[in-house]
Amino acid sequence: MDIDEKINALHECENCTDIQIKKFSPLRDLIDFDELTGEYMRCECGKRPLDIVMSHILKIMIESEIVPEKATLRRNSPVPLSNFYFSSLNPQFIGKKTLILLHPDFTDEVAIKLMDEVPEVACILKGSPQNTVGQFDRDSQITHFEILAGDDEQINVMRTLLGEKIVLVKKQSKHHIEVAMTTEDKLVRLHNYIKNNNVEKGVAIDAMCGLGALGIYMHKLGFKKVIFNDINPEMVDALKDNLKLNGIEEGFEIYNESFEDLSVEHADLCVIDAFPGADIEEITKKAEKIADNVVII
Repeated sequence: MDIDEKINALHECENCTDIQIKKFSPLRDLIDFDELTGEYMRCECGKRPLDIVMSHILKIMIESEIVPEKATLRRNSPVPLSNFYFSSLNPQFIGKKTLILLHPDFTDEVAIKLMDEVPEVACILKGSPQNTVGQFDRDSQITHFEILAGDDEQINVMRTLLGEKIVLVKKQSKHHIEVAMTTEDKLVRLHNYIKNNNVEKGVAIDAMCGLGALGIYMHKLGFKKVIFNDINPEMVDALKDNLKLNGIEEGFEIYNESFEDLSVEHADLCVIDAFPGADIEEITKKAEKIADNVVII
């Protein structure tokens, strides 16, 4: 995987011409649907403006009658997720096979049409962005978005204060939606906590490690041992791949437990990064008993 090559590919060429579509106006009033094909407004470099791609997608949804005739880009578009994120760089020109789309009303027929007619689409997921995928807590079942078509693999690349990048690969149907910029912010907060509190770099726990970003960072920061734990076995499988991808082969342990049931006698630092809205009172009390420092991200 050539990360630098993928990052460079995010940039538009000097001939790319941007176009902005009014987000709150009915799409049919703004653009001729007969002209809106897979090659409409495509630059010689192979990219199209994001607004044009999303208009093409919304056109198909309108014609398939899963959104109203007067649908607008702001109110009726699916969630567009890039299959490659780098930091805060948000490309306004989109290449082929780069978008993962999420919408609760997608059907098999619409998915096939989108994959066939919109070259930028790489995967179609059925589900609501308001729903949590994965495993929310120990009393919850594992949930997924439904893959209707395509490949849902996504790569996130984060810059760090250590001067090197952390790379995470995930399956968007299984793993919580969090873009690279959000994870970067968490890494900065973690770094500052460790520095400002003179945390001993002995044993660290990434209590709900997910894909492993925080624990990987602590490992690269110099902790002697990092304990990765997540209740979701699918997360643990992805974590193992991400450890290898980031060159980490030793100095860690992996557990697939509810943190409340995890057996660890002592740690210098415990990091808690729970799902938004999760009740972490019991988790925090446990962390405070076993760790000298507890940081909630």
